[in-house]
Formats: sequence, structure tokens, C-alpha cells
Amino acid sequence: MPRSSLTAVVRPAAATDVAAIARICSTAYRDAYRELLPEGYINRSVAEFYSEQRIARDIAPSLPDWFGYQVVEEDGRVLGAAGGGMTDPSTGELSLIYLESAAQGRGLGTLLLDRVTEQIRAAGGAEMWVSVFLGDSGGIGFYRARGFQPMDTVRATLSREDDHIRSLRMRRLTAGTATR
Repeated sequence: MPRSSLTAVVRPAAATDVAAIARICSTAYRDAYRELLPEGYINRSVAEFYSEQRIARDIAPSLPDWFGYQVVEEDGRVLGAAGGGMTDPSTGELSLIYLESAAQGRGLGTLLLDRVTEQIRAAGGAEMWVSVFLGDSGGIGFYRARGFQPMDTVRATLSREDDHIRSLRMRRLTAGTATR
């Protein structure tokens, strides 16, 4: 039986978290999409978004577009990361949530989602969006269970014309969307 998340803490990431965030995001991204996406696309995405240099540059907020990385930790160990920001004065975007594989299924992803939702709501966001790869049934199910509804499909970030990689755009209103 998985341990509960009663002792987990969500907090803004610090410079000392860079290596853990890069490791968690890179590993979780590769594991989640290994059977779904081309290896070249996975390698491009990990290099672009989850290198230690990129994480270090983005660790702090750059408001309103980026609230900075948020991490969930337990017993002083970072187990996951999330981030998002505002795309316009009333709309937020969840950019990522990744967890160590052993930490999945314990409510930690929901804790991270709640943190980013609170940030979007506090910044005036009435709705929030997330992109999920088409075919990612686990990701789509996670967001649907938390009130997100499919709205559109778009070419995925970093997708080349010949990749044909599509993302499902999902949206939910932020009013009253605590997900615990």
C-alpha cells in the first residue's frame, strides 16, 4: 500500500533543488513518453527544458509569465516538481508536473497542482490550461479527474512538421477547484 502524503510539503524551489528537479523531470519525462513519442523528440524536449542550466535559469519566478518551480518534498527529499504562470491577465497555464516514479499515486501530483492553481487564482486567473500529449491516457485521466475538460488539439511544443506530435489542450475554471 502506498504511503500517504500527510508529511509532504510543497514549497518554492531553491537553487539547491536544481539537480533534483532536473533529474526528476528528465527521468519522469523519458519514462512517461518512451512508448508514446519518438526518441528524437524526447531527447530534444529533455535537452531544451530539463537540463540543469535551464532549471537553474528558471528556478525563480519571472512574473507574471512564470511563478517559478514548486517542489514537493518529504523528509527533506524532493520527490516532484511543478510550474506554471499567466498567459494573460485572466488565464493561467500549468507547464509541468513530474514526480519520481516511486512517489506516484500518493496524492503528491495533486498537491503540486493545487499549489499552481492557487498561484494562478491569486494572480487573477479565472481559468487554467494544460497541454497533454494525445495518447497519454494517464495524464489525460489525471487532469480530467481534477476538473479539466478537453478543448482542442494543437501541434505539440518542439514538434516538427514531420513528427506529427499533437497535444490535447485542456481547461478548467479556477474558482472552487481545490482538488484534494
